[in-house]
Amino acid sequence: MPLCFWPHSLRQPGPKTKVLSPREGEILTVYQLETTVQANSDGEFEIFHEGNKLFSFQSTPSSPQTSPTFKPKNGHNTIQIRFKKSNGFVLSQEIHFYFGTKLSAGGAHSGFLINGELYTVGRNNFGQLGTGISTGDGINDRIVKVDPIRDIFSIHFNQNNSMAISQNGRVYTWGANSKGQLGIGNNNTDPARASDPGNRQPPTEIPGINDAVMGAYGFNHALVLKSDGTVVAFGQNNVGQLGNGENNLNRNSFSSNPVNVVQLRNVIQVIAGSEHSAALTENGEVYIWGRNQYGNLGNGIISPANTVQSVPVKVEGLSKIKQIANGRDHILALTSDGKIYSWGLNASGQLGIGGNGNPPPTPIPTQILNIQDVASIWAGGTQSFAILKNGEVKGWGANGNMASLALGESNTQKVYEPNKAVVGIDNVVHFGCGATHNFALLGNGEIYGWGWILKVL
Repeated sequence: MPLCFWPHSLRQPGPKTKVLSPREGEILTVYQLETTVQANSDGEFEIFHEGNKLFSFQSTPSSPQTSPTFKPKNGHNTIQIRFKKSNGFVLSQEIHFYFGTKLSAGGAHSGFLINGELYTVGRNNFGQLGTGISTGDGINDRIVKVDPIRDIFSIHFNQNNSMAISQNGRVYTWGANSKGQLGIGNNNTDPARASDPGNRQPPTEIPGINDAVMGAYGFNHALVLKSDGTVVAFGQNNVGQLGNGENNLNRNSFSSNPVNVVQLRNVIQVIAGSEHSAALTENGEVYIWGRNQYGNLGNGIISPANTVQSVPVKVEGLSKIKQIANGRDHILALTSDGKIYSWGLNASGQLGIGGNGNPPPTPIPTQILNIQDVASIWAGGTQSFAILKNGEVKGWGANGNMASLALGESNTQKVYEPNKAVVGIDNVVHFGCGATHNFALLGNGEIYGWGWILKVL
């Protein structure tokens, strides 16, 4: 029988495509994204978001191509990538991702989102668990469901406060309120003594906000990012951390109602530290306002503790920043090519730039040299973490019994550089940093926690 050979052209592999970003199951914490794709042949890419066509462009074979940026919706998102050949052949792929914060940790309390419902555990002396009642300063080691708020897509905890944002952009707050940091128009909901059992302020909606996409709590103040790229703030304002341009301030200054942060637009992320605030804009610029006692503003200056900076100032020397994070008084910035810059307080090595003993503050953004391929950055208290693109987590800063980095070195009190990975976990997709405790969400849905256990977290 004669042998039959297929023509060479028919034995060639067909068109193939890759979606490089976002990744399937990715959790975004910045209010902006782009799609990076690659094909092995000529054709046309079409990008759809929630069924709506956003972009189309011709492929460059074997070269990654990135779409223009666009905004995610709150919570679960789906994008569809179609690749069309001139002969009518079509490849199609869906990518599912999430926009919002699913894990959050405060001073000694924690929160977890599951299918739009919020669960909390830990300290509850100011009602920060959201149950509307407290046993005082006792042990709260059982996870509780927060009622009656529903359809929550993002949570933001710090110190003694909690915030939840619903799918429809409404903001709920609860916890301590002596500085008006609940944003509900008063500052008189705290108990006479936090250690006494009794009723506490339940989750309460902040009036007038129905387009929130992100929030951030500092120690006694809060920020809310709206879908139009503007920011409002409320709470303590002794050094200008609300960013509303007011300069006649003192240690008792606060606003219990949201005020507009001035001279900011096109914001895609907000964060808050002890008494400073920061924002990342669409074009990759970082703005900071408030406290500068440790060089928090990144302007090369260390200021007295009571110095007021009530207008956002741009951090010079940074470009193409895609994410920011902060602890108590230090700030991290991640570039689009995976580099990290840090500045501010460094007494525990939390800047990751080396040193020994009690390093002084660094008031200028400084690159962390011995880390690369970083996917996201996280910080809390006096610790810093980076999730690498391979799912590994590096940690640096305060360590030991009070604030473990989970590096397997409990006898080392300070880690000055990101040399070691958090032990026992991989494929990390999301993180939650508190003052002295942390959580990691793995790709398989498991959550791991470590750190200081105060009143049982």
